[in-house]
Amino acid sequence: MKGKEIAKFVAGFAANQVLTHGALATAGIQFSLLGIAYDQRLNTIAAVVWGIILLLLIYYAWVRR
Repeated sequence: MKGKEIAKFVAGFAANQVLTHGALATAGIQFSLLGIAYDQRLNTIAAVVWGIILLLLIYYAWVRR
C-alpha cells in the first residue's frame, strides 16, 4: 500500500476525532475514561490538534505531488 493511501485512511480517522471532540466541546459534556477527565477545555484542545493533523494529512495525501 502506498504512503498516500495510508494518509487518506488516517485522515478519515482524524476527521472523526475532530467531529467527535468538537461536538463534545460544544455540548459541554464531561466524562472520565481510563482515569482521564474529559472536560470542555480538553475536548477543545483535542479538536484543534486533530484539526491541524487533518489539514497536514489532507495536504500530503491529496494536494502535494
